[in-house]
Amino acid sequence: MSATRTLVHLLSVAVLLLWGGVMLYFYSSGRVAAYLPPDGIFRDMVLWAGVGLCVLGLFNLLTLNSEDADCCHHDHSHDDHDHAHGHEGCCGHDHSHEAKKTCCDHDHDHGHDHKHDHAHGDGCGHDHHHDHAHTHEEHDHSHAGHAHGILEESGWPGRIAALAVLIAPLAWASLSTPDRYSPNAIANKGLYNPNYQDTTRAEQYSIKNKKAVEPSASPVVAASQPAPLPPATVTPGAAAPLVPAKPGEPPNAQNAPKPATEAKSYGSFTLEDLKKQVPQSKEGHFLLEVPEIYYTGGDMEVQKVLAGQMVETKAQILPEKVNNADGHRMRIFRMLVQCCAADARPYSVPIDFGKKAPDFPDSSWVKVVGKVSYKKENDQTVPLIEVINIEKTTAPEDAMMY
Repeated sequence: MSATRTLVHLLSVAVLLLWGGVMLYFYSSGRVAAYLPPDGIFRDMVLWAGVGLCVLGLFNLLTLNSEDADCCHHDHSHDDHDHAHGHEGCCGHDHSHEAKKTCCDHDHDHGHDHKHDHAHGDGCGHDHHHDHAHTHEEHDHSHAGHAHGILEESGWPGRIAALAVLIAPLAWASLSTPDRYSPNAIANKGLYNPNYQDTTRAEQYSIKNKKAVEPSASPVVAASQPAPLPPATVTPGAAAPLVPAKPGEPPNAQNAPKPATEAKSYGSFTLEDLKKQVPQSKEGHFLLEVPEIYYTGGDMEVQKVLAGQMVETKAQILPEKVNNADGHRMRIFRMLVQCCAADARPYSVPIDFGKKAPDFPDSSWVKVVGKVSYKKENDQTVPLIEVINIEKTTAPEDAMMY
């Protein structure tokens, strides 16, 4: 193998390993998990494509010094049509051109001037005397090297251009692409003009559709509430248990604990439903995701229950650019993915500090605690969090929601 072909071969191996390595890096670093949803085969395809490209590159590297297949290699001597064909590995024939086609099925345009002196012996034993004047047109017997692909067939300017196209965009994207959207990109995806009446994924994030919280998942009682008394054992038909009115006083039935009153009902969704279906922090704050708060803007039943309740959520934050003349607001959001990161869109709600809003780095992660309220703005009902406390926090494991 010539030095040029060796170099071209090594460059081809490098391109394969580079592409495979980038795919494996994106998979192992978790960037693919951040960009693609877990369902489907997309994440696995990145892994196996990377493995396949690396295996192919290593195979080509190990076979660097292998000889080309010797099929249909011709040694043509065109003096009076004396063709000595070495068809090794192809047809295994010793070809003397007696007006027959070769195994490689070449179409020869021969200008034949035949003078046949046939002496017929037994059978078909012809004594052929051929005086051939051959004109080989459109028969290019250039089999040296068997060049394949643009890297081998082009000159060095073409090879350099091809390598630049294969390598430069991939390398630049891998090194410079951030793992999150810029503030401008988020704004262009509709951050500041949400439609709270939208029902695109309301079924998925509606509070009313959440499953009841397991007892172990929400063992929360607000710190200001007294611990509940253990239930008394009452025999059916028996009198109410006697309980002392005050320490040192005799017990009487009038001081017995009264049964808990039912939660106030607001149509088909009640505060008791909210407590059953939404976990609470140890302080009693309802733990909700931003899209869940977002979709309450179009549900009056939930609004009546959630209004005035304390909630806690984690989200990214950006300055507010609408309905913020006094500078008291900011906007928190989460990116929601439909298929992949390219189609992610922000679901956002404004937060109000009641005074000049503090400074936070754009798109940084915060934990917000506050009271939910609803305002009529721009002909729609806007869910708003009146901030009690806000602090920086780390991004959750799944920065994008699916």
